[in-house]
Order: sequence, then C-alpha cells, then structure tokens
Amino acid sequence: MQWYFPKDLGVSVIRFFGRRSIASAVAGAGFALALTAAALWLTVALPPYRTQVSYSFFTAAVAASAYFAGWQVGLLTTLLTALITAWWLLPPAGSLAIADRGDAVRFLIYIFTCVVICVIIASLHSSRRALRDTRDALRLSKRRIAYVERHAKVWTWEYDLRSDRVSWSNLYGNSVSRHEQSLRDWLQMVHEEDRKQVAEAIRRALQKGEFEARFRIMLGDSQPRWLLGRAQLVLQDGQPAALVGINMDASVHGDSSPAAPAPERLTG
Repeated sequence: MQWYFPKDLGVSVIRFFGRRSIASAVAGAGFALALTAAALWLTVALPPYRTQVSYSFFTAAVAASAYFAGWQVGLLTTLLTALITAWWLLPPAGSLAIADRGDAVRFLIYIFTCVVICVIIASLHSSRRALRDTRDALRLSKRRIAYVERHAKVWTWEYDLRSDRVSWSNLYGNSVSRHEQSLRDWLQMVHEEDRKQVAEAIRRALQKGEFEARFRIMLGDSQPRWLLGRAQLVLQDGQPAALVGINMDASVHGDSSPAAPAPERLTG
C-alpha cells in the first residue's frame, strides 16, 4: 500500500475547505461534532471513566469520521476529542495541562494513534481512487480495441507459453468477444492444409522472436477465411513468456504485406 499524507497539513486543510462548498464544510464539521458528542457520552457513561479515561470510543469516532467523511474530518475529530479530554476529563479540570505523567503518556499515544489511523484511511481512499481510475481507463481501452477490431478487421491474440493456452478475439460477428483455449484446440480451427506451417511458424517465433503466417481458419460451417497473422515474442525475466500479436483479414489487408523489420523482442 502506498502511504499518502500531505506534507504541509495547514496548506492542505486550507485547500480542502477552499475546494469544498460551505455546506460541505459545515456538514463535515457537524459530522465530527456528532461523533465526538456520541463518543463522549459513551465514555462518561461507562464505569471505567471513574478510575481512568478510556479512549476506545474516541478512537472509534476518529476512525469513523475519517473513513466516511475524509481524513480532514478525522483530524478535526481528533482535535475535538483531544481538547475535551485534556480540558475536562483529565485532572486538573478546566485546564489543558495534564498533571499525571501516566495520563500524559496515554494522551500522547492516543493522539499518535489517531493520526496514524487518518494516514492509513487516507492511503486506503487514495488507493481505491487509483484503482477506480485504472479500471475506467482499462474499460475505455477495451472499448477502443473492440471498435478497431470490429471495423478494421484486425483482431488481437496471445499465446501464453506457461499455460499453453491461446486467447483470441471473436473474428466475425456483430460483437467482439474473447475466447481462450489450448494451443492444440486452437490449431484445430486452422485449415488442415495450413496447420503444419502455422505450428512451424510458432516454433520458429520462439527462436527468432517474431511470428508471421498466412493461413485459413475454419469457423463453424462457414467458408474458410484467409488471415494474415503477426506476433512478437514477449520475454519475462529473460525467458520466453508469450506471443502477442494480431490477425488481419487478408481480403481487406491484401494477400501479402511489406517485409517485416528485424525481429525485436519485447521484455515484460
């Protein structure tokens, strides 16, 4: 998990309230006050208060406010609970000074714990936002690829050497979908007269780094379709990991293509 916390807390708080509307800031402050009041009531109502201040409900209030309203509100709840504890609950009452050294140590540990909780929750929210943005970008990328595949008649495929499975796009139809099967099953879709040269092209690609073949593929009861297939070898930790490439409709892109450049191995 990547830790996230503003370097300049004062500037960050000012920017936070500057970005939000007055109503949002008031709502956050009201949420912090409500949780603080509830935690104070529960703390005072419990028997342990008569002998020693318990920070359990205060800590829970800080965690809840930070999680549901943001780390800034969590820090505000920390400040409110700390002032109430120092001013009223810890002797001498009516003063921010703390007479007993043990009470002071526990008070400082509570403040530190609350700050750590706000840091962890801020990091959690930041990671969730990054994950959501990544998912949105991946979804948009898939839509773009599907559009290109459907209209340009260029389809992607990948042969994973470790699992010996081929993942490929649905070649024809109104919608583009992905399929996955073993290399042996995939080769059964290739026309029997072209199957041997395709298998040989794959073996050659594992040595030279580039796959290129022109072959017919059988899709159900339809007539065989000519494809131009190209792929490059992907290395992982210096070892061949996959062949990643495209298949092009030969009737659209021509029966032949210009000479390919020198094979270039990709590293993963």
